[in-house]
Amino acid sequence: MSRFVVVAASLLSLAAAICCGALRAQQAGAPANAAAQASQTPAAEQQRTDQAIQKPGAPAGPAAQAGAAAASDPQKQCVKPNEFAIELRSGRNPVGASIVLATNFLPTNQRVAVGVRAPFEEGVRYFAGIDYGDETYLFKRQDAVTHRATESDPLVQKHLLEPDQTIVTLNMADNLAWFWSRVDLYLYTCNSPIGQSPWRVSSVSVRLSPYWFSIFAVIAEVLILYLWIALALRKQDHTFASFLAALNPAKVSAGPDGKGSLSTFQTLAFSLAVAALISLLLLQTGTLVDLSGSILTLLGISGIGATIAKGTDSQRNTLSADNRAWLLRHGWIPMAKTVVDPANATWRDFFTTDGVFDVYRYQSFIFGLVVIGGLIAAGVNQLSTFVVPNTILGIVGLSQVVYIGGKLVTPTNISDLNAAIVGLRTEEQKLKAAAVAKQQGQVASLAEAIQLVGQEAYEAYRQKARDVAAIFTDATGLAVREASIEPIVT
Repeated sequence: MSRFVVVAASLLSLAAAICCGALRAQQAGAPANAAAQASQTPAAEQQRTDQAIQKPGAPAGPAAQAGAAAASDPQKQCVKPNEFAIELRSGRNPVGASIVLATNFLPTNQRVAVGVRAPFEEGVRYFAGIDYGDETYLFKRQDAVTHRATESDPLVQKHLLEPDQTIVTLNMADNLAWFWSRVDLYLYTCNSPIGQSPWRVSSVSVRLSPYWFSIFAVIAEVLILYLWIALALRKQDHTFASFLAALNPAKVSAGPDGKGSLSTFQTLAFSLAVAALISLLLLQTGTLVDLSGSILTLLGISGIGATIAKGTDSQRNTLSADNRAWLLRHGWIPMAKTVVDPANATWRDFFTTDGVFDVYRYQSFIFGLVVIGGLIAAGVNQLSTFVVPNTILGIVGLSQVVYIGGKLVTPTNISDLNAAIVGLRTEEQKLKAAAVAKQQGQVASLAEAIQLVGQEAYEAYRQKARDVAAIFTDATGLAVREASIEPIVT
């Protein structure tokens, strides 16, 4: 009996110890559980809040919480590629301010400014997307940069935007456009700091111009224009080989003397370069642009130089009217005007004067190429602001002046021929006047005039006529028949 009592007492003591230990553990764990529950309450409320503002079709749970955290960063986009139809195309979000463009097309592979008629706000970031109808594309963050409009911006200068409004500069890759496809351009802002949908969405329909295709089209245009010039100047009996030879720029720009004209070549080169850049701008933006004063000056220098050079050549290399009439009466030149053949024009003509190297012409040629290279390097966006340094303009202009001045002071074979023909005409008039004086009336024939003035005077005239004929043949390449040197005294 005593043993039973002892065992029971031991069991009761053990049970009491276990109960007391459990109670003390529960009392010690209660504050920790309360703190944990208190720390979980905001997270649960945040999760419920995130679920309340979650977009349709957006993932729930932790992904939504990460999206909410990302939305507080203005650099993070609030639209994903698979959400384009819901967030942008559907029109479910508030409509933003209107978009204005300075061009009819949006050029690719370069930066282009797009205006938004909304006040610029610090911290508000614009993003961009393109809708092709069957495909969509969202711009990367670095390809859409927002800044405040100023008085110097072209959109403001064209009165399309007011200062302090918003400009978004887009950088589009060439693969976004193909054959000037029409797309819908979207500009949107995110509802910072916690919003999951775009705050405002603006859109406009526009065509995208392809970059490389436009360049290839302009190159083809320049080649066609140049080939057309060579084709228009071809001979009637041309062959394919002669046509290829006629493509030589020296032959295309040949002057009235049949030699390559440097001023004509420069005018042609400047004109083709400017036409190419204007055409490229038209293909890329759909608009025309003003030419800067420097470009007009270059074209003017070359054009005026070509005109004066042509007039100088005409004055120095053309027979006077009286001499030409005398040559026509004597049959030295044909009645129909002879077409100058530029087949013998070469590149050498650009750098020489009367067969001698002319450093001023070479200088003008080099600086002309430099200016054309600078114009092409500046590109289409600087046609209205392109500036040629005054020193280079002065060099080009001075080279033209020296070139033309050299033409004026350099004697030519035609100048000598004109003087020789004037002397021969004078001798013929003296011979005729002597015959008329002895006859005391008009002479009926050359034989009668010879009898009147004597064989010696007649032979003296023929000798002088042979000398002039030799000079004429040397200058023009036309042979004079023996019968054509006879004087006309009737």
